[in-house]
Amino acid sequence: MGMIDWAIVLVYSAIVIVIGAIASRKQDNTDEYFRGAKQIPWWALGFSIIATSFSAASLLGGPGEGYGHGFLYLQLQLGDLIGYGLVIAVFLPFFVRLNLTTAYEYLEKRFDAKTRSLGSLCFLLFVIARLGGLLYAAALVLSVLTGIGTNTAIVMVGVISIIYTVAGGITAVVWTDVLQFGMIFVGLGAGIWAAVTSVPGGFGELWRIAGESGKLVVFNFDWDPASIRSLPTALVAYGILAFAVAGTNQQSVQRYVSCADETSARKAILLGWFSGFVGVAATLLLGVLLFSFYQLQGNLPANVKPDEILSYFILNQVPPGASGFLVAAIFAAAMSSIDSALHSLATCMTVDFYDRYINVRASEILSVRVAQGLIIVWGIVAIFSAIYAASTGQDLLEFLVSYTTMFLGPLLGIFLMGVLFPRINALGAFYGTVAAVLLVIVASNAGWLTFPGIWRSAITAPLAILLGLGISLFASAPTPKHLLGLTIWHSVTDAPGTSAVAKPGANDQDLGD
Repeated sequence: MGMIDWAIVLVYSAIVIVIGAIASRKQDNTDEYFRGAKQIPWWALGFSIIATSFSAASLLGGPGEGYGHGFLYLQLQLGDLIGYGLVIAVFLPFFVRLNLTTAYEYLEKRFDAKTRSLGSLCFLLFVIARLGGLLYAAALVLSVLTGIGTNTAIVMVGVISIIYTVAGGITAVVWTDVLQFGMIFVGLGAGIWAAVTSVPGGFGELWRIAGESGKLVVFNFDWDPASIRSLPTALVAYGILAFAVAGTNQQSVQRYVSCADETSARKAILLGWFSGFVGVAATLLLGVLLFSFYQLQGNLPANVKPDEILSYFILNQVPPGASGFLVAAIFAAAMSSIDSALHSLATCMTVDFYDRYINVRASEILSVRVAQGLIIVWGIVAIFSAIYAASTGQDLLEFLVSYTTMFLGPLLGIFLMGVLFPRINALGAFYGTVAAVLLVIVASNAGWLTFPGIWRSAITAPLAILLGLGISLFASAPTPKHLLGLTIWHSVTDAPGTSAVAKPGANDQDLGD
């Protein structure tokens, strides 16, 4: 990288820190720190929804996917649309109307405190397990592109993410996400421009070669349960997986509950899906153009892996300036995932555990300080786990990640139990979910489950519901009064606002807790 490239990256980093400093001026209560006092525009939250899931791996993997398989991956965006649509129809009304901070507060209102803790713990394990991996993967690429040491890159990305996340809370996270998502598009545009202007005939010639090579096909109607590039799999298996992630993951839910009202939340979700569709299409387009580029140039080494193609292109073909924007885009994609993971992790630990069990009467400012301390602690943990992975060549948390992903289906199941099945009580919800998780772990290790991993949520969510229904028969059914405003069958139209909604733990007495 030349001086102009470094200047672009440094200016971008400085802007991110300034945004955090500006947002920090109002962070004196939990509503401001965790939800932005519901004052953040819906469109900014919409961009933040997709920026959160658009990691450095997405930015690097997209062009590799386009290079190898064209636009077939775009089918998954239809699955995303199904998932987001189900969130809007099934979960969103409860998240917004109940004035929640974390998704798992709903589980206590509907069931009991231990069920809320179980749901929150499932999410926390998943986030903790992947934090170090997110940081290490991003730093490894930046190290290759910039020439700085991997550990230096890890510390640089980690520290900057920690600083503005601690300082500005959700407001800083959302506005930096907007900036970061914009930078991703600038970087993709720079990459497309570099490819198009480097060959005779430009875009038309690259597009022609891609078409002749079958890279412009979007739909694959073949039934192939093991392939994410099959439309039925994308719609059903991935659609349910997207429903689980978008509907039960605090990183997404925190954006919904930060909206001013349900209408704004719906618009934010749909904007998030649309911007994600455009973002994925842009990464695939870059990959398709790079395929045509190297068909003409013929100088791509055989040992370059699909997710290394963009890095190779930046190092060898992209001119100064444009490469700076691409590196800044990778930097942005990394931070947009890490900041959201850190903030949502701190939110759940503070709201679902510290405020709920340790210091129930904690002042607003104390809860904010606890959340800020947790962001720093877990940010440091992520840095050291990433450094460990860099020094050993092993992913410290690979084992945990493989197991925590098993929680997605049962976690979706427990929310569906609450919203759709009035007969399920706290006993069934808690132990049904635990039993489903244990069955999936045991069956996977014993080799009983032979279905492709992408179908796991589609199979384990119904399993958790069935177990929850069966176990619920051993205790009394929740009363209609307790269910008021907490299921789709029990409307609050006959009660003012949310005052008729059952208070946390109202069902505990049914179980003798």
